[in-house]
Amino acid sequence: MKPSATSSLIILNVFIILLAFIPFSSSYLLPPSVLGSAIVHQNYTAISSFRVLNRRDLIQCPDPNPYLRINVSSENSLLSDNEYVNVTVSGVFLPSDDDWVAMISPSDSDVKSCPLKKSRYVQTGDLSKLPLLCHYPVKAQYMSNDPDYLKCTKQECKKYNNTNCEVSACSGTISFHVINIRTDIEFVFFSGGFETPCILTRSGPMKFSNPNQPLHGHISSIDSTATSMRLTWVSGSEETQQVQYGDGETLASTAKTFSQDDMCSEFLVLIFWYFFGL
Repeated sequence: MKPSATSSLIILNVFIILLAFIPFSSSYLLPPSVLGSAIVHQNYTAISSFRVLNRRDLIQCPDPNPYLRINVSSENSLLSDNEYVNVTVSGVFLPSDDDWVAMISPSDSDVKSCPLKKSRYVQTGDLSKLPLLCHYPVKAQYMSNDPDYLKCTKQECKKYNNTNCEVSACSGTISFHVINIRTDIEFVFFSGGFETPCILTRSGPMKFSNPNQPLHGHISSIDSTATSMRLTWVSGSEETQQVQYGDGETLASTAKTFSQDDMCSEFLVLIFWYFFGL
């Protein structure tokens, strides 16, 4: 029997509702053989090894080197809203092109596996079997960006026997652009590249001078009359703030806050588990 217009409409509505509940992802455009497999399509979808670092277990390197250090130099004791810092790794016996440094926030980040966070990745269409990192490095770069590192041009003696040097080691320095992300940061020295990373040593935590600083101001027109404007900005404080404009007039702000939970829906997770059996 040919379906009526009413039944067709119901089917269409159900289909649209299902689409509304399932987050759209480019993963669905991939064939089943590569769906959820970063390894298979890594070389032709612009997925770098750093971007799939959350598939790795970050273990502690079995390195007994007692001279290994990572130091961060900044113009101030507390970080400003926008600055460059120099990260120096020293005490390295055998520099490798697999050595790299990551900036991690917060400084007490847990780099162990977090299988319970799989549900949040499911919402993005990422159906891979993981280990998932609890926290993800903000940025990273290889120590080989300092051309003197692999050549061990900057040698220093770590242990003397009278006037003779018994132990010498190499060092290198790279620069990171740091902006105010409100939580403290630390730098971690890794070996093994992005494929088999392991932790060698960590710096101490570094704090921003004003984590609640209003930043990223934006002015936009409310309508086409050009008689009023809207000013928005990002702040680390939920308190009402004052805007001064014109001839010294002030206006109180309204604050809207969001957290990680606002960007994740447990209901969407249930939908995925129902349809994909995850």
